[in-house]
Amino acid sequence: MTTPRPDGSSAVAFRVLATSALVAVAVTASTYALGSVIGPGGWTGTAVRTIAVLAVVTGVSRYALERGRASRGEPLAPPAALLPSLAGLVVGLWALLGLYGGPTDRFSLLIGLSNVDRVLSRLSTARDLTLAEVAPIDPSLPIALMAVGGAVVVFLVADLMAGGLRLGSGVALPLLALWVPGLVIMGEVPPLAFVVTVTALVLLLAVDNPHRTVRRGTSSRRPEDRAATGLRAAGALVLAVVVAVVSLGLGSASASLPEVASASWSRLFSSTGQTVRLSDDLDMRRNLAERSGEVVLRYRTDADDVGPLRVFTLTGFDGTNWRRGADRDGAPIDDPEQLLWPDDTATDEEPTSLRVTLESLRDTKLPVPTEPRTVDVDGDWSYDDVRDEVLGDQPTDAGLSYDLTVFPRPLDADTLRDASGGDPDDPNYLDVPATEHEQDIRDLAATVVDGATTRYDQALALQTYFRDASRFTYSTEVPPGDTGDAVWDFLQDRTGYCVQFATSMTMMARTLGIPARLGVGFLPGERVGDASFQVTGRDSHAWPELYFPGQGWVRFEPTPAQQTGPTPRWATPVAVTPGAPGDLGNVPTPGATTAAPSAPVSPVPTSPGTSTTTGGGAAEGTPWPLVVGVALLGALVVAAAVWVVLRRRTEPETLHDAEDAWAELGQRLGLLDVHWAASTTPRNVPAVVIASLQARRSTHPLDEDVAESIAAIASALESERYARRPGQALPAHRLQELVDAAVDGVERSLSDRPAHADGPSALPAG
Repeated sequence: MTTPRPDGSSAVAFRVLATSALVAVAVTASTYALGSVIGPGGWTGTAVRTIAVLAVVTGVSRYALERGRASRGEPLAPPAALLPSLAGLVVGLWALLGLYGGPTDRFSLLIGLSNVDRVLSRLSTARDLTLAEVAPIDPSLPIALMAVGGAVVVFLVADLMAGGLRLGSGVALPLLALWVPGLVIMGEVPPLAFVVTVTALVLLLAVDNPHRTVRRGTSSRRPEDRAATGLRAAGALVLAVVVAVVSLGLGSASASLPEVASASWSRLFSSTGQTVRLSDDLDMRRNLAERSGEVVLRYRTDADDVGPLRVFTLTGFDGTNWRRGADRDGAPIDDPEQLLWPDDTATDEEPTSLRVTLESLRDTKLPVPTEPRTVDVDGDWSYDDVRDEVLGDQPTDAGLSYDLTVFPRPLDADTLRDASGGDPDDPNYLDVPATEHEQDIRDLAATVVDGATTRYDQALALQTYFRDASRFTYSTEVPPGDTGDAVWDFLQDRTGYCVQFATSMTMMARTLGIPARLGVGFLPGERVGDASFQVTGRDSHAWPELYFPGQGWVRFEPTPAQQTGPTPRWATPVAVTPGAPGDLGNVPTPGATTAAPSAPVSPVPTSPGTSTTTGGGAAEGTPWPLVVGVALLGALVVAAAVWVVLRRRTEPETLHDAEDAWAELGQRLGLLDVHWAASTTPRNVPAVVIASLQARRSTHPLDEDVAESIAAIASALESERYARRPGQALPAHRLQELVDAAVDGVERSLSDRPAHADGPSALPAG
């Protein structure tokens, strides 16, 4: 076999380091795709820094190995090619143990068995969270460990394939591990991340083709050859641009793909079937996801209206997101007749009975009415009287049934107007985010309730303000905000769904000194029989609850009637006269120069998906032919790129002419430390080579074929340069034979290996 033709040192540096960099870019961009299922946090920065460190470790170590092998004319192959990946694995494990194996979230340089135990424990916790939580899941320490650890594993595998095994075309396979969660759970692809990933993969194929002939020192190559090289480079660039554009189209079109947004992660990691869970991390700026048509629960009751069934309440709001925090420890429910209510509220109303059966709902909290109630349920359950929630240790199972007895409070306008007493001793119920528009919100709230003298009339004025269809529009698509205050953006744009309406009324009530919180649960659903009702994921809802002394927390409904139906019986607006409290005719519209109202909108139907009050949304009427067409176009482009690469790898590598043969001869002999000056004429090169060999191996006979082969190539070169005759040029295969024979002869002369002894061999190591 002939001496291998490895890259020069500069080319090795470019190929190896560019390969590591492109793999790092592709993995980093793919890691950001996890942001659709994991909430924002420091884990993304940690992943980027860790991948960058690993890319430096594997790239530099691989370059050092390849450069040393290239100087001896040996390609880097397994098992030596695996050493850089092994170094990256050691550094990656050390980083993960230091980052996530300590007692806190601070990096620890010293690694011990305790770090290993903590990492294993947190991985187990992360698995449990993914089975129980909904997307986007909070980036707690276990979840961050799972995300960063997954990115590290994917990088090491991708880097081994591209750099160690030089199988760049297979790098897309490990990257799928980072894309599948978002695609399956959320049904969306971040367009920019997708474009960057695909572009990096295309460039990776262009940077490294281990089967391509590399010829250097060909400054004298024919102009037409240089032109062909330029055309190939331009073609590769055009291909990268086309793939990037198509990728951008696919990424944008993916927003219209059917969603399973905010579904229980168990839909991906286990076989529990269609499950639904409400998200407790509500984002004011996020579009409403397509909600599930799955039946969440069924109930039977003789009452005409039991109101919504609340699952949990939220108090903390940072200006954009509601954050729940950890569950509180409640008091065990030992008596099925124990009245579950935060206050001692007396009621003379006739109690109502419900029999609830859970279907697809999976949660650690039971849906219960917003009025005082008793709960008769099997299992270990507790009651949190601060949040007014019924809590369990594990997510509920399908088929769980429980009985409720509801004791409605005698709420009406007069009762709520006369409410008096103290408020809850918790400043969080009055907390308003300190933003640059906080005072604007306070001023608007004061204007809306101008003239209202009681807490009830103020609450009613706020509710009436938001339910005015001439001012506000219900839509699952939220306009992008341009300030740091999502509430103020909504009050300007006046378009949103229940989260925007309920949050804004809650914050405005707090500015008036009214304790307020957010309730999250389900609307009553639809009647399917004389006493039977069913609730689906499309009934998920959020509403404000305001505190009235002596009566407790009272629900109001600012979201327009097209989505929620009528207001609660105690909060039904009455006709007002101009200028009286509750008259909104003179209330200014934030951000508008005129009082031109928005046209009322018809009810907006929702589409099948999973149940949540937040998530990425998809528009109605998805243009499926366009999506399919774009997808097929992208597939054809990728297939064409793969075909071109594979064809280039299988094309025979031959010399074009004597110029190519002379350049290859000089390169390959240079690897054997046999050189000649640039001023040496081709006719004198054979003598120079023989003299060099004699000086290095003076006690051994030289291979006679060396001089003859070099002289034949030199003669062909002179004829081609100075006396070209049609039909007289040596064929390409003969030139290749002469080059191989000359190089093989030099090898034999330097290694004391006799000619024709078991065939040629590569240079000895060392």
